[in-house]
Amino acid sequence: MNPFTETCAVIFFAFSAYMFRAAIGVKKTVKRQSHSGRAVHVVMLVTSFIASFTRFHSCGFLGFRLIPASSFSGFLGVLVCATGVAFCFWARRTLGGNWSGTVTLKKDHELIQSGPYGLARHPMYTGILTGLLGAALTVGQIGNFLGVALLAFAMVRKMGMEETYMVQHFGPRYLEYSEKVKRIIPFVY
Repeated sequence: MNPFTETCAVIFFAFSAYMFRAAIGVKKTVKRQSHSGRAVHVVMLVTSFIASFTRFHSCGFLGFRLIPASSFSGFLGVLVCATGVAFCFWARRTLGGNWSGTVTLKKDHELIQSGPYGLARHPMYTGILTGLLGAALTVGQIGNFLGVALLAFAMVRKMGMEETYMVQHFGPRYLEYSEKVKRIIPFVY
């Protein structure tokens, strides 16, 4: 790993430690996705992170460099990674006790629409994808960007499940919110 990629790994590790600590004291779960559905998501998540940080030297087209290795691409990647993780941190803090790593409904679940949730309905996904894109930029190979694409696929899949729960729970309020605020890329998608 180069020092830029290592910096991105440290950023994600620190954020993961925060997430584990912040998971203490969240609201009680009243409805949760199936264990098999969660397992599929975790496998895609882990695979995408491994692919985004790996150097694919002898792996055919996966090792083809899309971004030339340079200090500029390294610094840019770290900046993008840190910005994405900071956005995710902001979203997690705003979500508070309503957060869960699985698709759930919490006791007294609230529909948060402020802060980053006024920019995207799933700002934590926005932040994680942005952060992982930054990490992929520090390595620059096709395999790294395929890892980011796999994570995007996994998150779109999970968003669909979450939004089904939200519509069932909040009804027209959530539908109105989803008409005003895009899913993951502010003002675009």
